[in-house]
Amino acid sequence: MSFFSSWIKAILIIGLAFPLYCETSFASSRKTRDMRGAPVCGIYVGQLHFCTREMDPICATNGKTYSNKCVFCSEKIEKGRFDFSHWGHC
Repeated sequence: MSFFSSWIKAILIIGLAFPLYCETSFASSRKTRDMRGAPVCGIYVGQLHFCTREMDPICATNGKTYSNKCVFCSEKIEKGRFDFSHWGHC
């Protein structure tokens, strides 16, 4: 019985310690969003306005919030009068 309880303790300790070292375990989405840089728009040149409907808002320097980086890059490539400001709503 002692062997069994020591294994349970070991698994419990590993289970409690692992999420602290996991990259995305308790990191808030705001922190993760702030660490990202400006989106690379070159990959969207061949597929303008052919975007998914995911929500990952981007604020542009024109004060408009775009739903995701594909929509942002499509508008930027097409019009080109604004730039990336920050991740999140304006």
